[in-house]
Amino acid sequence: MARNIAFLPFISIFFLMPTAATPTLTKIRIYPIKSCHAVELEECEINNLGLALDRRFLIVQENGRFITQRKYASMALLRPLVDVAANTLTLTSHDDDQEPLALPLYPDTSAMPQLKVSVWKDTMTAFDMGDAAGEWIQTFLRNHQTHDATHTAEDGGDAIPKLRLVTLEDPELGHYSRQVHPRLPGIHAPFSDKTPATLGCCASIDQLNKDLVENGISNGNTINIERFRNNLDIAGTLPYEEDHWLVVRIGEVTFYVTEPVDRCPMPGIDQDTGVKDTWGGPTPYLKKTRRFAEKPKEGFFCMHAIPLSKGTVRIGDPVHILERIPRDQQAHPLSSEAA
Repeated sequence: MARNIAFLPFISIFFLMPTAATPTLTKIRIYPIKSCHAVELEECEINNLGLALDRRFLIVQENGRFITQRKYASMALLRPLVDVAANTLTLTSHDDDQEPLALPLYPDTSAMPQLKVSVWKDTMTAFDMGDAAGEWIQTFLRNHQTHDATHTAEDGGDAIPKLRLVTLEDPELGHYSRQVHPRLPGIHAPFSDKTPATLGCCASIDQLNKDLVENGISNGNTINIERFRNNLDIAGTLPYEEDHWLVVRIGEVTFYVTEPVDRCPMPGIDQDTGVKDTWGGPTPYLKKTRRFAEKPKEGFFCMHAIPLSKGTVRIGDPVHILERIPRDQQAHPLSSEAA
């Protein structure tokens, strides 16, 4: 489903086909610690790792394997606070039952132990933030074991494993490397699932909610787009027109839109409360209605994107669709009856 990057060097007027009004950027979110709570911003720098400070920290087991809300829904309640001026990342709990822990936001990695960590099939060199950080997270998860036993999609087991918080450094320094595309040297993914950024459209979440309610899936409940943990929200489009975007410019930054995002059960967890939907969440419905031929068993929502330039994006920035996938190469969702 990934798009052919050979399209990028040229932009055909035939493919532009703008919507009636210019779409705009309405929200910016970063997730400093993968699978934990978001931080909303008015503006954000985009660099060779995507949005500054997005997914720059990762919680791993001793073997380097990452953990997520799939096993510990309460991670949504771990709320990192970022203070760039003070150079601090502060770990806080939603209920203030645990004393906050301040850590360096930009630590001196030259003095830190290195650890091989894995995110899905990728293995990278990361840097251990120390015993205090690991122990704080273990205490947090122990305090929320009852919550997780009720609201987690996967069985987390009885015991909380020994955990470490790790960070990365600029790939240009030579240790961390996770290149996102062989024809885009120098652009790397942080600890995100696949690409340095994800885009979501307000019209698409509105359509999804309409479908969930009208088909009796959600028992009348609606969800917000934050469930999908995308970085950038875009208003002023048609529902799902982003499926066919190839190159977009948001403010100062041009993005290559690579493919839709396949969804796990995590969108079924409220990101403010850590509570699992009693009706099963949106992913089962997406697997019936938003399947594509390349991955017919998956459901898709939001878009993966790779920044092709550096710069700053700001709420209110216009979103210019520079190129769309040619009509004869566009992928469309399979019908719900298709095999």
